[in-house]
Amino acid sequence: MKRFTFLIWKVVKKWRDWFEPPYQTKYVVTLPEKLSRKAIYIVGDDRFTEHATLLCPCRCGAQLHMNLIPDERPCWFVTEHNNGTISLEPSVWRQKSCKSHFFFIHGGIRWI
Repeated sequence: MKRFTFLIWKVVKKWRDWFEPPYQTKYVVTLPEKLSRKAIYIVGDDRFTEHATLLCPCRCGAQLHMNLIPDERPCWFVTEHNNGTISLEPSVWRQKSCKSHFFFIHGGIRWI
């Protein structure tokens, strides 16, 4: 039964990858009190970006903050695309709690 449940979960994740609309990219100076589920926030001002924030895509409710300051570790890099979406490199891997591991590519989640 565990194996069957695991296979169903993998199909659901793939389905979400293919059919869900991309995340909205929102550039903000400070984070809002309540984050939107389908948005990624790039926090900073015109000259300097500090971090990218989104709600964990597994729906556990955790806020994920990815550092964008190159002098600090770990550090992610943002690529902006012509269609208004972004990608983050490298992957995001939660080591505790839900243990989600995914790539954020062209405004979408690609589960690992």
